[in-house]
Amino acid sequence: MSEKKTTVQIPTLEEFLKAGAHFGHKKSTWNPRMEEYIYDERNGIHIIDIIKTIGCLKEALVKMEEIADRGHVLIVGTKGQAATAVEKVANESGALYINTRWPGGLFTNFDVVKKGIERLLSLEETLAVGAEGFVKKEQLLMEREVERLNRLYSGIKLMDKLPELVIVVDSKLEKIAIREAKKVNVPIVALLDTNCDPTAVDYPIPANDDSIKSISLFLNIFGEAIKKGKKSQSLMELRKNYEAELSGKRKDYENRVERERVLQEEEQQRMKRLKFGDQKVEVKEKVEEKKSGTGIEDLGLATRIEKALKEAKITTVEDLKSKKEKDLMEVKGLGEKAVEEIISKVKDHD
Repeated sequence: MSEKKTTVQIPTLEEFLKAGAHFGHKKSTWNPRMEEYIYDERNGIHIIDIIKTIGCLKEALVKMEEIADRGHVLIVGTKGQAATAVEKVANESGALYINTRWPGGLFTNFDVVKKGIERLLSLEETLAVGAEGFVKKEQLLMEREVERLNRLYSGIKLMDKLPELVIVVDSKLEKIAIREAKKVNVPIVALLDTNCDPTAVDYPIPANDDSIKSISLFLNIFGEAIKKGKKSQSLMELRKNYEAELSGKRKDYENRVERERVLQEEEQQRMKRLKFGDQKVEVKEKVEEKKSGTGIEDLGLATRIEKALKEAKITTVEDLKSKKEKDLMEVKGLGEKAVEEIISKVKDHD
């Protein structure tokens, strides 16, 4: 074990037990190479030795902290129980992640994968500025392609080079990822249940890799180690800037479209005036205004009086003209002086 110590706070033994981290698989499905990490067998189920788990975890955390300071860390967890937690922890800690399907060749043929990532970035930028020059059908196809590519690359689309450490949630399920990482000599940390092979990875951590509680507990611990690194903080800032840039471009495009719409409406009004003449347009506008009625706001009444009238559904001067003095006296909130003021204002308005 490394002489260095992790700066991450390790949960208590009780917390590991509460999360069910000690439950292994049935004895019939075990891998004999996991024997040294098995504490006991109960009702045909292997029980993992959590004391050894903690020892392995501390060693792995030291490596994570060391790597996160100079290179990227990739978290891989595509099983249903892990996918959501993987994305959450990776985004909060500045780690790369894959949580849907392993993109074959990520390590062994990165140049090809990189072209797919570049395609995704290009399409997102094109759509952010309105995909001008493309018909609606083409835009729809582009949106579908972005959705498909994001399922594959959303967690690695800002990856400039290969990660220097891989964290795997289920080594049996993610065997392709492990195989590729080993080919390019990238160290591997993995949660290993009792049916896994600890010799397939560099930093095995014996634990339940099926329970959501257990997976989440370990991922949160990993996240604490990763986010302290300079490279991790840099990736978080890069993601933030990228999203802000896309958002800004979308907003600029929407504002420009709105300005063009307003200018178009103004041009249509100008053409109407040229066609019908200013006088006819003005007459038409006055007729329309008369139909709708002048608002009581134009009378310059006190705010209290206006409020009382509006609550009584009296909103125009025409409404007031149709009311007699006794009708106004019945309005809640109006006194004799207020009614006199209203009648005076209406007369002045005429």
